Amino acid sequence: MGERIDPRQTGEMPFLAHLEELRSVLWHTVIACVVGAIGGWVLAPRVLEGLIRRTVGHAVVLTPLEAFNERFKLALLIGLVLVLPYVFYRLWNFVVPGLLHRERAMILPMALASAVLFLAGVWAAYGYVVPLVVHTLSAFLTPSMTAQIRVSDLLGFFYNLAVACGLVFQLPLVTMTLTALGITTPEFLLRQWRFAIVGVFLVTAIMTPGDVVTAQIVMGFPMVALYFLSVALSWLVARRRRAESMKEVEGA
Repeated sequence: MGERIDPRQTGEMPFLAHLEELRSVLWHTVIACVVGAIGGWVLAPRVLEGLIRRTVGHAVVLTPLEAFNERFKLALLIGLVLVLPYVFYRLWNFVVPGLLHRERAMILPMALASAVLFLAGVWAAYGYVVPLVVHTLSAFLTPSMTAQIRVSDLLGFFYNLAVACGLVFQLPLVTMTLTALGITTPEFLLRQWRFAIVGVFLVTAIMTPGDVVTAQIVMGFPMVALYFLSVALSWLVARRRRAESMKEVEGA
């Protein structure tokens, strides 16, 4: 017996069958998100307590429902992170048969790398960036001031910086993709290192005003290292691209 071919690759699957499979994928995704939210509900207090301890030390709630609402939203986000691998697997199995072999080879590694880098940025925000920024901003308090930070405001601040860090951590992937497409080169990126350093410390100055010595240096140097890591990865991609080009020329 020959190898079974997915009917989606040959165009033999009826449209209604596509819809039925999509309905199954969405239904399983919803169930997974509900299960993840239950796990997130259990983990949310620990995550929130850890964030409060790392930042303000004590947070307040001003309405009876605020604690519940914030725990519920945090549980949904944690649950989404927990089930993200399964959701991605289901969506990938639905989409991949309609892709060309080259597209499969490119999209899957890029999507996985992007997800890992984004989660790494969120983790960096939780354990490093948000506490640093909050402690820096607390230096503006005078002796007669007492900080009373709402839980909702603290979490909103964390969500914003977590998304920002997750996007910043995409820099290596972006440079590798641009290099693979021939839009940029590692030599060009390396020549721009002065502008990159100025840009990094400008961004850290905006994010952490006031304490230049600690905040800008502590946050700036990892971002500069991330830029040079991106250049190194770009060089590896460019080297592989040149090798493939030489093979094609020799084969012709």
